[in-house]
Amino acid sequence: MVATSSVGGLWSEAWWADFLTSPAVAGFAALVAAAISLVVSARRIRMDRELAAQHHTEARRAADRLRAQALADSRAERWWGMYQWTLTRLDAVEPDRAARLLRTLESQAPGPAERALVWAANDLLTVTTDGGDDDA
Repeated sequence: MVATSSVGGLWSEAWWADFLTSPAVAGFAALVAAAISLVVSARRIRMDRELAAQHHTEARRAADRLRAQALADSRAERWWGMYQWTLTRLDAVEPDRAARLLRTLESQAPGPAERALVWAANDLLTVTTDGGDDDA
């Protein structure tokens, strides 16, 4: 038979003294530590996922910018090739066709510098079809 002490009851000083020196305190502390660790881990996992999603979004935007820049560079290179091809054939093509070629190049020019090159070629075409330079 187990002897029960009728002195003091639950939550009394004697109960606390027995409880605080028993292995139950260590178990309770381990349970609290595990709960705190679970909450901290869950928050850290959520933050890591958000950070990974943010990095993924930034990487996708950077790749999109690089792809757009590569496309623009490719278009500029193609335009430059067409411009050089047109310049080498300006004197062999009828003036009306050459003017249409230059208008097409101007409409497809990637920037203002390229449009200025087309205008210069157009001026060259105009001088050539008008009879050349009188100073020469």
